[in-house]
Amino acid sequence: MKNLTIFFGLSLAILLGSSAQAHHSFSATFKSDETNTVEGVVTEFRFRNPHVIISLDVENADGTSTNWMVEGSAATGWRRAGWNNDSLKEGDMLRVTGSATIDGSPMVSIDEMYMLNPSNGSVLAKLDSGEDPAVSLGNAAASAAETTGPTFIPATLPTGEPNFTGTTAQIQGFGGGGGPDANDPAMPYNAAGERANASEEWSIENDPQVFCDLPGVVRQAAYTPYGQTIQQYPDHITIEYEEYGSRRAIFFDDALPQPGPPSRLGDSVARYEGDTLVIETVNILPNLSGHRGKPLSGNARMVEVYSKADHPELGTVLTTTSTIYDPTYLTEPWTIIRNKAYSADYQYIENECAPPLRERPANVWQQTDWSE
Repeated sequence: MKNLTIFFGLSLAILLGSSAQAHHSFSATFKSDETNTVEGVVTEFRFRNPHVIISLDVENADGTSTNWMVEGSAATGWRRAGWNNDSLKEGDMLRVTGSATIDGSPMVSIDEMYMLNPSNGSVLAKLDSGEDPAVSLGNAAASAAETTGPTFIPATLPTGEPNFTGTTAQIQGFGGGGGPDANDPAMPYNAAGERANASEEWSIENDPQVFCDLPGVVRQAAYTPYGQTIQQYPDHITIEYEEYGSRRAIFFDDALPQPGPPSRLGDSVARYEGDTLVIETVNILPNLSGHRGKPLSGNARMVEVYSKADHPELGTVLTTTSTIYDPTYLTEPWTIIRNKAYSADYQYIENECAPPLRERPANVWQQTDWSE
């Protein structure tokens, strides 16, 4: 099968590494040089993507209380360690230390978290999103961490087409390459693209996804590391995404869609080429390509190529190679690669975006054209 060799030599240490991906950069909400420590009683535990949210009632010095929002990374990563909806309950007492908010609102990120004895405030256990809370609390027998083995799927459908049907999730520590992250190669912007990228309006603090706007197709389909489900039918396919909860229905056709009104996910057509699935998308609204910004113009189009390979330790692995063409902003095509393993029992985590407590700036618009 194609692309099998890219998986050889992959160590278990890489496979078990944690993911730092998040719905948006924490720098959009929190300061990097100031921390807060709060102690309070849990009033709500929202085990959701794109971020785990804990509500704490914190007593003030004057005897009143303030409800604080405690924000963690995506629940998908917590679940791998054994966390679930019932890991924290109303009435639990926590101490949380993390970054303070940019605007001073009662919200803190999670750097350190401790379960406290509500009767005397003593520490019962240190909790970590990367460790099963049952183990942290000294109850290893109750551990609920996932231990499922690799999943292999048939190479073809009963009708003979290549089989891509099923749910996949990114292999931890082996996500592929490409994307507007700090360590990625610079995007091939031309002068117009550089001006758009430098626009103060699109600073990370004003990322539309921070305020729960839905993203464009490049950020949703090409960039996301989270789960996705493909279903194949005689005349079309569907793709559902765990992150942001988007769904695409894409019909088979050899001709690109005609120019038309742009939309967030654009207009797409699909076709099979040998043992690959190819999707081409046009009529895309100008949009940000990832959680670190990097805008694309309204003339961008995207070609996604899906291929599979079987690996003895990982099971069937889906590789998505997404190439973005943007003659308005890019000097050459730009490619994002994602590798995701099939899972027979992967369960989506509900998506419930919680916007920051600060006021939404007037210049945060999802459907903005940066072209001059």
